[in-house]
Parts: sequence; C-alpha cells; structure tokens
Amino acid sequence: MPIYGAESKSGTSSVSLPSKTEGHVFDVDGYRARMTRYLDRDNRDNRVFFDALEFAYELHAGQRRKSGAPYISHPCSVAEILARELHFSDPQLLAAALLHDVVEDVPAISMEDVEQRFGTTVAELVDGCTKLTRQHLDKATLKDLTHSKIFLSASRRLGVLVIKLVDRLHNLRTLHYLPQPKRQRIAQETVEVYAPIAARFNLFPLKRELYHLALSYLYPRKSKKILQYIRDMRNSEQVSEIEKTLQKVFDDRNFPAVIRPRPKGLGSYYNPLKRTLDISNPENYIDFAIILQTESILECYTALGLVNTSFSPIPRSLRDFIANPKNNGYRSLHVRVHVGGQNYLFKIRTEAMDRWAAFGILREWDAQKPLSDEHWLEISELLRSIGEYGGAGPQRKALIRLSESEEIFAYSPQGDIYYLPKGSVVLDFAYRIHSELGDHCDGALVNGDWVPPTRILKDGDTVEILTSPEFLDVDPDLEELCKTPRARTAINKHLQQKRLHHALDIGRQILLQEVRRYGLPEEVLESENAQLIPEVLNVKDMQDLYVRIGQDLVSAKLVLYYLDPPQHKRHPSRPQDTGREAAGEQNVIVISELDKAYHKFARCCNPYPGQEGVVATLSERGTTFHQSTCRDLLLRHDLHPQQLVGARWDTNRPWPHRLLFHLHVTQEDIVELLPSLVNLPPQVHIRKMESLIDRHSRPMVILTVRLPGFDEARDFFSRLPADRVAIEGFEREGGVKRYRGGAESQRDR
Repeated sequence: MPIYGAESKSGTSSVSLPSKTEGHVFDVDGYRARMTRYLDRDNRDNRVFFDALEFAYELHAGQRRKSGAPYISHPCSVAEILARELHFSDPQLLAAALLHDVVEDVPAISMEDVEQRFGTTVAELVDGCTKLTRQHLDKATLKDLTHSKIFLSASRRLGVLVIKLVDRLHNLRTLHYLPQPKRQRIAQETVEVYAPIAARFNLFPLKRELYHLALSYLYPRKSKKILQYIRDMRNSEQVSEIEKTLQKVFDDRNFPAVIRPRPKGLGSYYNPLKRTLDISNPENYIDFAIILQTESILECYTALGLVNTSFSPIPRSLRDFIANPKNNGYRSLHVRVHVGGQNYLFKIRTEAMDRWAAFGILREWDAQKPLSDEHWLEISELLRSIGEYGGAGPQRKALIRLSESEEIFAYSPQGDIYYLPKGSVVLDFAYRIHSELGDHCDGALVNGDWVPPTRILKDGDTVEILTSPEFLDVDPDLEELCKTPRARTAINKHLQQKRLHHALDIGRQILLQEVRRYGLPEEVLESENAQLIPEVLNVKDMQDLYVRIGQDLVSAKLVLYYLDPPQHKRHPSRPQDTGREAAGEQNVIVISELDKAYHKFARCCNPYPGQEGVVATLSERGTTFHQSTCRDLLLRHDLHPQQLVGARWDTNRPWPHRLLFHLHVTQEDIVELLPSLVNLPPQVHIRKMESLIDRHSRPMVILTVRLPGFDEARDFFSRLPADRVAIEGFEREGGVKRYRGGAESQRDR
C-alpha cells in the first residue's frame, strides 16, 4: 500500500502484504526498468544508483529472507518506496538505500570499499544505517548503541533517518514471515523509536502506517476492535452531517474548499507510558481538514470565521500555527468543537500547508533545495541530543517519546515564541535558548514573578532566565523533571561527569590502599613503569585507570601485577599502617558527604548513613550501600566478596548541604513512634510525619527528616526499629521537590 495513497472512507489503511507464495527469483531487469521511471539512466548523475544496484545484486546473491525471497528484494523495495511513495529522486540517497545492508551482511565488504566505489556521501549514509555488532555486549546495550549511532549519523546526514524509517516500514509490511517473538520485538521497537520520530518530523502518513502495522502485531485482538470502532465512527451519521454542513457553508459563500474527515489512526489510541491500546485514549476521534483552494493566508482566517458561525468552538481551544508555526514547520489553524457529545478538531489550511502536513521535512527536500539554516539546526540539534544521551536505553526512548508529545508555547522578553513539550519547566526553556543559559540557570522571572528552575510552564508565559556564575547542581530527579531532549541530555552529561569524578576519587583511594598493603611507596604510581600500565590495560591514562577501578571495571590487584616485581608479590611486606579500618583484606572508602547522583542505599537490607558495618558495591552508576550481613548481596547480585569495599563515614565535618531523607517505618503508627523521637538535636528537624495503611492492611509511618551530618543521622536512625525502616530517597534541602508546588518569592529562596 503506498503510504501516500488515498485513504478509504473507513479511515483505515488497507495494507497489502505480500503473499506467502512470494516469488523466489528476483527480476532485476524488471526492477531496473521500473526505477527508470524515477531516475533517467542517461543522466550521468544517476549512474551511481544503477552501479549500486549491480553491486548489491552481486553481493547479496544466494542470501534469502525468512519468506524465502532473495534478500536483494528488501533493499530494492526500500529504494523503490523512497522513489515511488516518497518521491525522492536523489540518486545518492537511493544508492545508499540499495547498499544499506551490504557491510552488515557481507563480511568481505568494508565501509572503505563502499567509499572507494561510491563516494563519501553514499558511504556515510550506509555507515549510519549499519548496526553495531560488538560481540562482548548484551543485546539490549548493543541495540541502544545502534540507536545512538543512527541519531548521531542522522544529525549530520538526515538521509540516514529517512532510509532507516523506510527500512523499518518495509520490514513491517513483511513481518508476518518472522516468528512471533521477533515480530513482537520489532513491533515494540517501532512504537518506541521509529513511529514517534516520524511523527516529530511531521511525516504523517509514514508515522500512521508504522503505528498501524506495529500495533496490529502487538495487540491483534484490541486493534481489530478499535479498527471496527474507527470504521463505525467514520461512517456515522453525525460525521456525515458535519461534513455536509461544512461543505454547504463554503459552497453557499462560493468559497472553494475540500472537506476531508479523517479518523485518528491506531497510534492515537496507544498510550506509550502505560503501553495500553484503548478506545478511551484519544482526546477526539475524528479530525476535519478544511483545505482551501487558495494560497492566501488571510482567507484561512476568513474560513475560521465561517466555521465558527456554524459550530460553536470550545473556549480557549484555538491554536494558530500559521502565525506561529510548529518547530517542524507545520502550519494550520486548529479549533475544537463539541457536537452531540463528541469533540472534533477542525484544521484549516491552504493546499501548500496540507502538502507540508503530509510530507513534513521531505517537502523542502523534495524541492531539491537545502533546508533553511534555522530549520536544519533545529532538526540536527534534536537528533544529536537524542544520539548523545548517556543514560539507559529506556530513557533514550523516553526522549524520543517526549519529542512527539503535545506542545505548549512560551515567550522570551523580546517576544520570540518557543514551543516546548507539555509539562516543560523553566530549565527546558533555558536550554532551548542556549546550553550555557541552562547550565547556569538560577531561576526565572515568569510573567514578572521569580520562580525556580523547576517551575512548570503554561501556555503564553513570558520567561526571562536568571543566571548564576555557579554551574547548575544536577541530580536524577532534575533530569526526569525536564521534558525536552536537549535539557535531559545536558543534565545527563553533568550527571555522568559527577559520577566520573566520584569514581576517580574512589579508584585512587582503593589503588593507594593496595599499594600500601604491598609495602610499596605511593610514589610508585608516578613512576615510569606506572605510566605504561594504561597502554597495557587499554585505557587512556592514569586518571582513566582510577575511574575504571572506581567503577569496578578494572581490579586494583591487576594493576599491582604490573607495578610490583614478582619477588615482591611472592613475599609481600605489610606495613603497620595500612590505612585500613575494616578487618581482613577489604578495601575501605571514605564517605565525606552524600550525593544522590551517585550514592544509593540498597532496598534489600536497608542500611542507613552513619551505620556501622556497611559495605559498598561499585559500578558506573556510582556506589550502593549494603549492610555487611545482607544475605542477598552475594547471592542475588552475583558478586565476589573481594568486590565489596568497606564504607567509613567521615564524621569530622558536617555535610556541605543539609539533606532531606524520605523514610517509611512499617508495622508502626505515630503514637508508637513518637516516644522514640523526643529530645532530638536542634539540627534535626522532622518535616513530615503521617500514618498510612499499607497494601497488607498494616500500619505504616511516612517520615521526612532533615539531617546535617553522619553523627546526627546515626543517632536518628538508631531511634527507629532497625528491621522496619527503609530509605525511600534523599535530596538536598531546597531541592527539586521543594520547588514543585508553586512560585516562591526572591526573599524565600
């Protein structure tokens, strides 16, 4: 089914899947003849495509798809969809589509071979589409790194994304040949990555078909019911009556217009957060596009007046995307009406606007003109933000999903308009303007009133960002609170830097302790021999080596193997002062303060700050504390005892920032707990205390307490029932949670 073909009156896409008797011989001559309709073979510039066809046909010879069809049919179909359905005539892009699997599937071919034969542009497009295949990584990590590579490559050459979207579309059209588990995985990845990014760039029919096919595989029964509901809605008397009324309004005034009712596709019925497909998910079920047969923008506003005289608009529902186009270039007037118990969305646009609504960014590309500098910069930065994101794979998918979400708009003091995802905060606005502004954001004047960086913005707010010489202090809550890919990526970079500095400090502590245990001077780490170790262990330098040790990726004992001559290893000397507080051979790390960016208290054994007998595990995410008696520690986490380090709390100085701890105490009520909490030190302050009933109908107390240091923390936690208290989380006083409620004045900061 051509994705830009006519829709049926039911509003559903009639997808033509290849039959199971698909031919097992590929007619390359017939394919070449078909493609000459789009690329003139006599044109010298087009030779690259036909050369690529011969090259790919030869390399994929003997390879077959799960359907039994020759593998070459897949890249050829991708190129044909680009030419026939998306109207691309760029021979290099189409050549790259033919070659997008050769490096991945033909071991004898390298990217250098492709570049030497077809040039840099084709090679870069093919490289961007080629999956990573590092064998030492698990599948989930490899998949996420591949997504990162695709988006980074697309930020430099947008054609990478176009090829990948059409590659996925063709795979979905032939997905029925694959085993069900693989069908489910591909369909789920489509609704999490490919369909949302197609929506973000306003590739409407492509997005619609991607969602339609993927959701039909993920939810076969529900999708059939919803598709029947969509058909019933489209053919309902009420929709027909609205269509006739609108057409009559314009005909009576001799105002040429085409009225096009369009039901929402399956994607509108999908909730990505809950992963549910449900009839109640859409805000409205039918849109009416009113296409004016004119290019006069003024007549769009006249048409709006005609519509409003026949249908009363829902108050405050008008959105003017003509005066203020969306970031992706979309323009239309939107107004919602309520008829017969249903909401309907009317979209008023010219024919040129309607073409843009279908083709999005491809509209400018199809005109054989480069995208405008401003437009391309917007696209490139979004793709780069998603590609550079350093968090986990699910969080990268959340960034893609957020880029598709409903928008609000806000103004700068100069009157410039900025569109942001709904729920965006001041910090999103700051990063939207400039990364430096976000990095130093200290709040903002919103409509003249001071608010913190975490204040949620509303439609029409005027925002003036206030800055501080100090860098923004970041934590995972702040990253989650932001709604734009740019802000989340920037905050995640700062989080990663904090974790690297933390790991470097921990790694240096551990290696120094190992050096002392073996009776070696600390200066050995500055020796010429030590400077060779990073090269042997394939790390950048000694600083990077400390980081790897602090992340438990490199063993300190392995480093000593290269530092300490064999005779010393056989007869290690143990100086009296090893700097150890823990028994045995366990290393000890000193904790002088707590930071939620890299410190975590395990829920399996519920340790607390200042507690004796606490050990820690190290990872790239930071340090996790456990009680040394934790039964799950070695069994569930599959750790060797030597991977544990002791935790020594530095009680000689208070924390630089007071912390709020959020706790719950099970099988207790406030009356039972109060006697334990009398005569608290003045620096300890209980901010919140309430009784609840848990899901097992047992009493539970929720506490929020402010603590200034490890001594006070030890005293406070020792007053609570040791086996029934758990730390839900902690944060700096005055952190994100304090700011979520409402505006604060400058004096209250």
